[in-house]
Amino acid sequence: MNEQQVVGLLIPGYPVQTNFQVIDPGKCVLTLSCPGDVAPPLARLTEISMFLLPNVSLPNGHGVLCYWRITAAVAQPGQAPAATGYELLGTMTPSQPSAIFQTGWAEHEQLVEISATGVSVQVTIAVSIEPLSNIENITPKPEKRLFVAQKVAMDLFKFLQSFDDGRGGPGQMMVPNNIFDRWLVRFESKFRRDPNFFLRNSD
Repeated sequence: MNEQQVVGLLIPGYPVQTNFQVIDPGKCVLTLSCPGDVAPPLARLTEISMFLLPNVSLPNGHGVLCYWRITAAVAQPGQAPAATGYELLGTMTPSQPSAIFQTGWAEHEQLVEISATGVSVQVTIAVSIEPLSNIENITPKPEKRLFVAQKVAMDLFKFLQSFDDGRGGPGQMMVPNNIFDRWLVRFESKFRRDPNFFLRNSD
């Protein structure tokens, strides 16, 4: 991707934003302030729209992955600013050059916690131009979703098994009370490094 603008962002009730900053070839970001560019609370913002700009052509066989991140503008003493980390917002392709994305922010616990502190936050929208094969792997087609769900469930089951000490008797499993929180932290950490790690796990 060169220096020309490739995508636009539309938040209901606000002007269209196209001033994405190119940070690497094929990657760009747009940072908005809340309050300022967007009025709080962010949890009230349930949908945003993104689109490929007119007269912009993606490289052959490529599409766009869109991500978001929320970062507190002020850090606690001795700590880095609280942030959600990047999470997938949605995708665009040459055959689908625009989309309305559900943010899911109202149900995102970490985002709600950061917003509840009352400090200003920055909303970063990141865009990455990727081969269509990568996009299909990250956003499976509907017929593949059951397979993905089964793989996630299997990853959880194996994690639970690793803590079972056998004291539960036949058909029962004894695990720590916080086992689901521990699994989710582990899963999210591995997913950020490799979004397809659980798909390669053997049964």
